[in-house]
Amino acid sequence: MSEVNASMGRIVATPTAGSCGILPGVLVSAQERYGFTDETATMALFAAGAIGYVIANNSFVSGAEGGCQAEIGSAIAMAAGAMVELRGGTPAQAAHAVGLALKNTLGLICDPVGGLVEIPCIVRNGFGAVTALAAADMALAGVRSVIPSDEVIQVMLEVGSAMPEAHRETAKGGLAQTPTGKKILQQIKGRAD
Repeated sequence: MSEVNASMGRIVATPTAGSCGILPGVLVSAQERYGFTDETATMALFAAGAIGYVIANNSFVSGAEGGCQAEIGSAIAMAAGAMVELRGGTPAQAAHAVGLALKNTLGLICDPVGGLVEIPCIVRNGFGAVTALAAADMALAGVRSVIPSDEVIQVMLEVGSAMPEAHRETAKGGLAQTPTGKKILQQIKGRAD
């Protein structure tokens, strides 16, 4: 998904273009590993969609509004909850997976190099998929999110709102403003001229 997005192809943003690889990466690998049917995976997508709906209506899923924690974090939480659903966990376990996943990304800035989602988003998608799987495994093993997921979602809103504009998908901070990040931007501009 991330590669198709990076080449300007058509994708289903789940929940955003910058985080589009996490949910499909987790679900495809789960189907290969556990042999889930497409119908079972579809039910997991419904669970992921419900989680995304709750997050979007109580915080944000956009890096421009809340930093990468909103994009990657939301996708990780959606994938973690979907995995708990796929593996027969309870709704309470899915909620714990969401809380565990979101806490891991609180404060993560959105710093696209050159203003594009290739760097660092694609790499963050890969690490995000691993985090989602770990959060689901932990919740299914009985690890509870000490802070309930609805409270973690509220904190994500507070942290994202307090985040400086330079760290919210503007390419004015973070990795985008490193010497290498600036060089890449100049190369992109040179190709566009």
